[in-house]
Amino acid sequence: MPNSFSRKQITAISAGILIIAVAALLISRNLSKHPAYNFTEVKNADLTQGVTETGTVTSAQDLSLSFQRSGSIAEADVNAGDRVSKGQALLKLDLKDAAASVSQAAAALQVAQANYDKVISGATAADVQVAQTALDNAQKTLDATAKQQSLLVSNAQSAYLNTVSLSGLSNGLTAVPAAGNLSSAAITITGTYNDTTQGQYALTAYSTGSGMKFNVSGLETATMDVKSAPLPLGTKGLYISVNGTPSPGDTWTISIPNTQSPSYLPDYNAYLAAQQTRDQAVLNAQNAVTAAQAALNLKTTPARPEDVAAAKAQVATAQAALQAAQNAYSEGILTSPIDGLVTSVDGKVGELAVPGKEVVALISSQKFQINTYVSDADLSKIKTGDAADITLDAYGSNTVFPATVIAIDPAATVINGVSSYKTTLQFNNDDSRIKEGLSANITVKDATRENVLAVPTGDIITKNARQFVIKQTGPGQTEETAITTGIAALNGLTEITSGLNAGDQVVNLGN
Repeated sequence: MPNSFSRKQITAISAGILIIAVAALLISRNLSKHPAYNFTEVKNADLTQGVTETGTVTSAQDLSLSFQRSGSIAEADVNAGDRVSKGQALLKLDLKDAAASVSQAAAALQVAQANYDKVISGATAADVQVAQTALDNAQKTLDATAKQQSLLVSNAQSAYLNTVSLSGLSNGLTAVPAAGNLSSAAITITGTYNDTTQGQYALTAYSTGSGMKFNVSGLETATMDVKSAPLPLGTKGLYISVNGTPSPGDTWTISIPNTQSPSYLPDYNAYLAAQQTRDQAVLNAQNAVTAAQAALNLKTTPARPEDVAAAKAQVATAQAALQAAQNAYSEGILTSPIDGLVTSVDGKVGELAVPGKEVVALISSQKFQINTYVSDADLSKIKTGDAADITLDAYGSNTVFPATVIAIDPAATVINGVSSYKTTLQFNNDDSRIKEGLSANITVKDATRENVLAVPTGDIITKNARQFVIKQTGPGQTEETAITTGIAALNGLTEITSGLNAGDQVVNLGN
């Protein structure tokens, strides 16, 4: 019975093939898709670093002031009972070393800035000319060295090929007679072999109607008369003269070089040494040319983006070092954070100040202040004297009361398992709307940056002390890009000091 399919079977097979084809198409499309990312454009922005906290309005109390670092007290400018103004210096430590550190950091910043300007501007015309002159001189030295050394090698080669005798009176080339010669005639060789080809001359005497002649073979082929006066042996600078009368068939061999000469080995070693000296001298001169060419290229090639970024990062690092030195200097001057009355001074010139130990006590001229607690994670973002904006729940977020950080407790207080530091702020102005017990929202502004590159803080990845973002390099293409950062702002942006440029697109990890 022949094989056959029913109409239902054919329909089922067709449907199965269609399903497989559709599935293959969907899989192919899915495999060809790149991961979908949302991107954030790197832009310039104004940033403010600080801390946001909540607190409660309290009545103003006595304020205890202390130095943040140790040192010898050099000046005491107030006494108990004196009225002082906000920002007025009260006590000063010995600041000679701190001042020197500021000067050093400022000089380092100038150097970094000058280097950055140089990288951006490129070399001057005078710098380029100096580099070009250095290259020209190096090339001339190379040419002269090669010529001089080649001559020395040529002379050494000639010396060993001619094997000049130790007496220096004649060359060391010898016409060696064959053992079967019938005559006692001797051949003397003069002149200087001026070729570099090594080998032998073979001389065979024969008789003609006009006298004896030599048949020359080997290094050169020729015929020549047999004379007692010197005659040219070919064209390579040698001459021969014959003492006596050779017999027909007598033969002589002249080997170049004459390895049997006592001067052969010293001359040959001198030739090898001359070659080594030449090679090393030419190599040194060539390296000087290469270095001069590289220096010229460096002067005439535009700065690479990575060089600009590195120079910019050096400036940012120097700025941070200067800021740290200035902060250390400022920490040696105890200033009044408020307008008030000095109630006691417990620090004298020459005494050692201990960090955290009270040296001056004040009574505030204002009626109210705010107490809050700052976590150890945020403590580095604020300092005494920072400005703050206060809003009170009773008056809404649009009513802002300016204030100043006047004290940070050096001892930690554990709140809900977190080490926190009591921070006191004072209102800058008396205001009848301020009442004790009101809830306050606090924004302390510690540092600002204007018109700097920034990205959302959440887009920055930190791994093994390395910071990077995922930057778009082309359609559907990304790569990890290392960055350095500045301040982290209250608006959720972080300053980028190197690694990115305005307009770059980075993966938005917050979406």
